[in-house]
Amino acid sequence: MDTLGGLIDKLITIDMKMWYAQESLYKIRKMTYEEFIEEYSLSDTDGAKDLYETFQNAIDLNLQRNSIEKLVDIGIKDGRTRRGGCPT
Repeated sequence: MDTLGGLIDKLITIDMKMWYAQESLYKIRKMTYEEFIEEYSLSDTDGAKDLYETFQNAIDLNLQRNSIEKLVDIGIKDGRTRRGGCPT
């Protein structure tokens, strides 16, 4: 089982990967429809594959981040419970 620090490290790493992955999505957001079709022509196998991989990567990273965030929350809650609550 990961330590709380290890989970936070994983969370930061995933967040950085998401930062770079979302750049591809922002690139798409800035495109006109015509530019999008030209870049990711769905009749073009490579364009469709690139688009698919872009979305898959962003979604996979988001799911990983959500899982790690839940584990961090549990770790923080467990730590507070064992110590008798947060010090004031």
